[in-house]
Amino acid sequence: MKKLSDWLKKRAVLIVIILAAVLLEVISAIQYRYTRGLLEEELEKSALQDLMTSALRIQEIVVKAEVGVSSQVWHTQRHLDDPDYMNMLVASMAQDGGDNIVGAGIGFKPYYYPSKGKLYEVYGRETEDSVEVEQIASEQHDYTQTDFYQIAMRGDTVKWTPPYLDAEGAKGVVTTYGMPVRDKRGEPVAVLLVDMATNWVGEVVNQHHRNPSSFSLVISEDGDFIAGPDDSLASPSLVRKIVDMVNDSTVERELKAKGRVTGFPFFDEECGESGHVYYAVKKREPRWQIVLVCYDSEVFGKLDDMRKYIIIMMLAGIIVLAVIIQLFVKSHRRLQATQMEQKRIEGELHIAREIQTQMLPQKNSVTRDDVDVFGSLVPAREVGGDLFDFFLRDEKFFFCIGDVSGKGVPSAMVMAVTHSLFRSASAHENNPARMMQVINETSCHGNEANMFVTLFIGVLDLPTGRLHYCNAGHDKPIIVNSQQSTVNSLDAKPNLPVGVFTDVKYVEHEHVLTSGSTLFLYTDGLTEARNGQRQFFGLERVKEVLCSVASESKPQVLLQTMTDAVNQFVEDAEQSDDLTMLVIHYMPQEFESVLTETLVMKNNLHEVTRFSAFIKSATEKLGIEKSLARQLRLAVEEAVVNVINYAYPAGKEGDITIKIMSNGNTLRFQIIDAGVLFDPTMKERADTTLSAEDRQIGGLGILLVRELMDSINYERIEGTNVLTLIKNLKS
Repeated sequence: MKKLSDWLKKRAVLIVIILAAVLLEVISAIQYRYTRGLLEEELEKSALQDLMTSALRIQEIVVKAEVGVSSQVWHTQRHLDDPDYMNMLVASMAQDGGDNIVGAGIGFKPYYYPSKGKLYEVYGRETEDSVEVEQIASEQHDYTQTDFYQIAMRGDTVKWTPPYLDAEGAKGVVTTYGMPVRDKRGEPVAVLLVDMATNWVGEVVNQHHRNPSSFSLVISEDGDFIAGPDDSLASPSLVRKIVDMVNDSTVERELKAKGRVTGFPFFDEECGESGHVYYAVKKREPRWQIVLVCYDSEVFGKLDDMRKYIIIMMLAGIIVLAVIIQLFVKSHRRLQATQMEQKRIEGELHIAREIQTQMLPQKNSVTRDDVDVFGSLVPAREVGGDLFDFFLRDEKFFFCIGDVSGKGVPSAMVMAVTHSLFRSASAHENNPARMMQVINETSCHGNEANMFVTLFIGVLDLPTGRLHYCNAGHDKPIIVNSQQSTVNSLDAKPNLPVGVFTDVKYVEHEHVLTSGSTLFLYTDGLTEARNGQRQFFGLERVKEVLCSVASESKPQVLLQTMTDAVNQFVEDAEQSDDLTMLVIHYMPQEFESVLTETLVMKNNLHEVTRFSAFIKSATEKLGIEKSLARQLRLAVEEAVVNVINYAYPAGKEGDITIKIMSNGNTLRFQIIDAGVLFDPTMKERADTTLSAEDRQIGGLGILLVRELMDSINYERIEGTNVLTLIKNLKS
């Protein structure tokens, strides 16, 4: 085995040259077959054009005859009462019909003219000096038994008949065209016809050909030979052979049905040459087959000569190839080492991208009826520095979008750190400005590379639609109002990006989203996407696209529309920056209460008795099971007592409003007071794994509420604390 391997290495160049020679020969053969195929296609198109030209020449003569018959039917119907007029009519039609019209005739139904007997058919035939008109009907020549007469008596036009021998009228081989003649009641009483000779057809179809040896034949629909070239172009035996081949073809029926050109090869034993036969059916009457015969030597002769020249050039090319292979062998090992290193780097980058993708929120991570969200991140390189994230906590929707300065692996590392900092900062904090402050202070620590992040953080209170947000140098999000079909940038002080200075004071903003509003967030990779002319996509185009889909409620559709617009704009230009978009559609559901109860009480523990009676009455009206009612009473009472103790300063009296609402499926408790700002949801949960001595005082109350309720939510609205507790009765 080793000897064989060494032998192959020593003779590698020779083996490659031999393989190259074989390959070039195969390529040459394929090229020859392909080129020949193209020429055959062109030949078929050319044949179709010739066949159509011949068909049009025939059709011109045929249509002239048809028009002649059609124009005389009206005159015939006006003079049906004059049998002698018929002699003059057929004489005129025979004389004026043209060189190819042998004669014209009219045959009446039996006893139409009693004076003329049972059968009466007048026929006019043009001779060298005059026109002969005679009554040709007889017992031996009963025209009423012919197909064309019976067709006319049914009221149909007699299309051109197959060629036949007319011994009585035309006295030769003709094809007939006729139309019914009707009386005043519209009933067919006669057939007016013209007879056309077929000997001129061969001259018409062989008048012009692209190749000197090509010739054409005409065959009837039934397969009978009608006309062809003279003996100098094709012998009678060759003509007979081609006619038999056309009649025996398996595609004959398809050809007749579709009226298309088709063809097949043949071999002429007389001259020892091969060729092709092309033929088509005329789409109008008479439905003859027009056949075109071409010899391959005239069509493909130059192609065969060209192939010989190509083979000579290929031999010269192989010699040059041998020199090139020698140079290739020397650099092959260096190239192979470089490729292995590149694959290793690509593999590591691919793994990094997978890790980065897994850090993004999953598409189904938020399953709510009142908010729908969809985001996408397309890095310019294998890994990118953009990020977005979102999650739900305490009836609040937390989200962020950011863009790290720079590109590639360093930006991706900063992106991962920023993503983790957002999750950590938002775990027990509802204020986006404070979150931004924590992220900034941590990002500035040890930031020797001076990399910064533009970041936007938002917290949307789902029950009220209040959006609290903070912007750190990021592009302003856009609000799409579906009801008014308008788009407007969200007003926000930009602040400095995260990671620049530790002492930056970030400002929080607030905006109330209306039902059906859509919040569109993006990085500058969208507005700064450039096409081949170095033009930016720009903010105005972004707003134009959003206006066009302002009524769209599905974020995925809106984001896909924007992506398609950017791709159409940049076309084949290389992506210069990471492209990240996040779409949030807010659609709060109407809460249709079947029960609404309100209690206003003072911040006095003696009022708890009233509250207990109030909540007991409400749960009984809703028919809630007693054990669940006790749990609800315990949880809400804990929250109310918490407000009594901490909402108002000591010694100050204030009101506390408790609302109970239910739509039959969900039970809502709202506790409203005008005391100092106090968010119980921000209080850290008590660690129940610790002993009573080690555990900090407090925190058990909110833990109890969280355990008994399905959801809690706090919001400060116009100087009042609003705590909402939600319990799903059907769960």
